[in-house]
This record gives sequence, structure tokens and C-alpha cells, in this order.
Amino acid sequence: MSLELPPSLAPMELFLGRLFSDGKEDVLLQMGDDHDSHAVTMGEHLAAGGAHVGGFVATNSGDGVTALHESFRHPEGPHQNLMDAGTGSRVIGLGLKTSAGIVLAHKGMTLLQYGLTAAALAQAFATGGAPAPFVQQAGQRSLDAIANVTVNELLT
Repeated sequence: MSLELPPSLAPMELFLGRLFSDGKEDVLLQMGDDHDSHAVTMGEHLAAGGAHVGGFVATNSGDGVTALHESFRHPEGPHQNLMDAGTGSRVIGLGLKTSAGIVLAHKGMTLLQYGLTAAALAQAFATGGAPAPFVQQAGQRSLDAIANVTVNELLT
């Protein structure tokens, strides 16, 4: 179940103008798991294909058999393509799982910022008031800074 904004925080979302992410981290995790399992399947296909070609080459001879074996094991041939497909699928799965973590972290930071803003507003009202636009702007700048740091760290 994805983390969703509690209905009681909807007014805070409207006040700040900072939308709560509607990304579904559960869906991203499932997609990542699917790509990982596909990578395992690709490895099984690779092993089976290699075994079949090896068995065929061991029991047969001729120029065609030699050409098949050389083509299959060529650095740009089917064997390498299957290996690359499995690796690519794992990388995609990891990327999707990382995206799920980013979505979840964004949601958590947004909820934290809502809480900090609510606390700041309560304190301001208790002490005689403070300009609400300042609080709104501070909240937005904090979220922007956190998002920028997260994205920069992932891209480096």
C-alpha cells in the first residue's frame, strides 16, 4: 500500500501550494521486481541456449556447425546479446526500485515539512502572529533544496 496524504493535511497542502506526490511506490517496486525476475529468466535462457549449442556442436561437424558456434560465441552475437539483456533488465529494476525510494522519501519529507510548518504557524499564533507568506516560502525553499540535493546525489 502506497503512502497517501491523510485527509487532515489537505488544507496544509493547499496553503503551502506544495503538492503531495501521487507516485505509487508500491507499483514502482513491483515493476522493479518484475525486471529483476526477467533478468533471472534471461540468465536461464542464456544457460539453456549455451548448453544446446554446445551439445549440437559436440555431436555434429561441418562448416555450418562451426559457423553456428562462432556466431553464437561472437562478442556481438546472441550469447552476448542475452547477457546484455539480462544486465540491462537488472539495471532497469534497480532504477525503478531507486525511484520508489525517491518517491517515498519525497512523500516523507513533504509530510515532515507540513508538520514543521504547522508547528511554526501554531507558535506564531501563540506569540502574536507572524507573516504566513514567509512560512510558505520557507517551506517551499526547504523542499526544493532537499529535492535538488537528492537528485544531484543520484546523478553523480
